[in-house]
Amino acid sequence: MIGTLLAPSFSTGALRAQRPSGTQFEGRLDLVAARTTSVQAGLSANVTAGLYIRMGVTIAAGVARRGDVAHGAARAELTARFLMDPFREAPLGVYGIGGLSAMTDGFEGWRPRIVVGAGIESRIHGGRAIAAEVALGGGVRVAAVVRRARRIGR
Repeated sequence: MIGTLLAPSFSTGALRAQRPSGTQFEGRLDLVAARTTSVQAGLSANVTAGLYIRMGVTIAAGVARRGDVAHGAARAELTARFLMDPFREAPLGVYGIGGLSAMTDGFEGWRPRIVVGAGIESRIHGGRAIAAEVALGGGVRVAAVVRRARRIGR
């Protein structure tokens, strides 16, 4: 009888309900400061890869400038975010970023880069969270991110 009462609390459904799930979409604006500076707007899709990890794919495009010459720029990335507060227990969420990027512009061809950085995410407002990121990868990157809030957690 006691086993029957406790069984629902140990079921996989109960455990699954505690995990953040679903695809999280985001829009972003990145400034990449390097020998060739660029401003890029992008879209990302993130999925959970455990309680503390979010894996994401980003596609971005914009303008690169070197001196008085400007060309189109683009990049594709595969990144992971390591969340310090995956269950949104604190008002602000700090996270680390790591991943791989491929970048191109009119000055140089496609080139691979390693991305390492950190970010901070706001409280939820209107079903969205705003984040700021700073990273290294093809230059110093500063990003403003707006992402759809997850049903549970970050």
